[in-house]
Amino acid sequence: MSTLDSSPPRVLVLSGGVITPKEKSIATLLKKQIGQWREGSHHWLELKIKANVGEPVLIHEKYRRKVINPRRWMEQTKELPTELGDGLYDFLTSNRNYETPELTEVSLASLIAAEGIPYDLATYDDLYSGDDEFSNKLDRCEVVFASSTFLRDLSELNPIIDRLKRPHNRIVVGGALMGSIHGQWPGHESVDLVAVGYGEFLVPVIADWIKSGCSRIEAPETGRIEEKEHSTFVFSGSPPTLSLDFIERPDWRRSETDHATRYEMINYESVRGCPYRCAFCNYPYLFDDFKFRTKSAAKMAQDWLDYKAEHPHLEYITCLDSLFTIPKARLLEFCRILIDHGSPIKWICYARADDLADEEVVDMMVRAGAIQAQIGIETANAEILRNMNKRVDRETNGKALDNCRKYGLTSVVTLIVGFPGETEATVTETLEFLREHPCDFHFVATFSTRVEGVPILSDEMKARFDLVSMNTLYTVSPYWDHATMNCFEAAQWSRWLGIRLIEEKISLDAASFYRGILTYKPEFLPWLLEFQVRAWEDAGLVSGATRLLHRWIDRRLQSGLRDFKRRDRATAASGYAH
Repeated sequence: MSTLDSSPPRVLVLSGGVITPKEKSIATLLKKQIGQWREGSHHWLELKIKANVGEPVLIHEKYRRKVINPRRWMEQTKELPTELGDGLYDFLTSNRNYETPELTEVSLASLIAAEGIPYDLATYDDLYSGDDEFSNKLDRCEVVFASSTFLRDLSELNPIIDRLKRPHNRIVVGGALMGSIHGQWPGHESVDLVAVGYGEFLVPVIADWIKSGCSRIEAPETGRIEEKEHSTFVFSGSPPTLSLDFIERPDWRRSETDHATRYEMINYESVRGCPYRCAFCNYPYLFDDFKFRTKSAAKMAQDWLDYKAEHPHLEYITCLDSLFTIPKARLLEFCRILIDHGSPIKWICYARADDLADEEVVDMMVRAGAIQAQIGIETANAEILRNMNKRVDRETNGKALDNCRKYGLTSVVTLIVGFPGETEATVTETLEFLREHPCDFHFVATFSTRVEGVPILSDEMKARFDLVSMNTLYTVSPYWDHATMNCFEAAQWSRWLGIRLIEEKISLDAASFYRGILTYKPEFLPWLLEFQVRAWEDAGLVSGATRLLHRWIDRRLQSGLRDFKRRDRATAASGYAH
């Protein structure tokens, strides 16, 4: 790479995940999965979890295709008012969520452009599709920025790096995965820089490195550099204050120009970190920072109003913050500003149940344009909630869900099955709770020990719960075992709970309907709950095939878990395994 060129080298910005809701083709999907499978290890728990998630998606999609046939649709909806039937049709056929690029891509493009560096954009789908357009981009770009924000472990990252590396290019990897694994990972022989922390601090120094011909890297003013076995790690450090008002809003106009499209929805971020320390969550530690930092209500509202002025076609903003609803005073001030301006935008966010248990909060959010909140209920059992350090109780969770239903705020609930303390009785308790306080949509997750550094994997908590897990960065779902449940049992109970929620018409499977969730309305719920039940009754060969798949996976998972418990349990907590 020459330092005599009159213009800086071109950068290729890559983002996305190995598993995406919108695949280019079956062939592309298989390429990604085969690459991950070859690189990874101990796959059976991961495959079981994918089967748990995929089973209702396949069953509902089969029925959706059948029902959406115009004649069949008229038969199914002949008792409905025309407006409701049209709305349901839009919901079942919509794919709005995935027309918008990741915030990571837009933010990186904005920051790189501000440094005067030309760039191209692509996704990991493009990388695996092997089309000529992507190959041309890779050939003409001398530096690759690869985002790991939606990658989950090295079995996904390493095959991507191998595909990206060319004799002429340099590779920079950053994003959330780097924030999780940098303490264990020595880097990769094809990766020049690993960026950990705030992109706002890292991109300027990486831009200087690029302009120097990739010969000189200096730490950000607040950060540091670590030379590891294979790669140089650049850490951003932390802002001098708790305010994030200094962060410029990403330029979505530039993104619309780059993609030659107009967005109905964009993504937004207003916090970094989290003041809570839930035992299973690593979000508070991702930005090379351990403090909770926020944008002010005035800054947030002005950003949104500016976006709406710049994009008259904009309908929705998705708030990607771990917890958008705290601090409460900030949230209420923000809502008041939007209400004063006529609540011009619909929005969705993540929220804590104790915030939504306050009726004033839910009422204000809805009047300010909120249409959906994703809530980490996790479990109904008091002991497990204490084990998780959730700092919320069953009664508060119930009030939150009741308030969402009362004020028309769509609730999307996450549940975790298998956390220490879990038993058959506690899973049943969670089901009973949701019978009493139903949500609109549910995600059922199996407890995971993938991320080192989370509180539950501290020596103290491992000893407290007799928890042992594989220590490996090469599977999304390491095997684990604790005093009250093991990973095989948790995967079975996860599937059981998801099916019960469907069969008892309690809530909707979020993975099955997520692509159209922006167009969801509360009046759709009774019809869609019936839709789910009919889909399972009509599943036929799909249901038989998924049952056979589960049996095949279960035998291998049980065998792998037995080997882990017999041979590896004593040493699983030490060392670094592929």
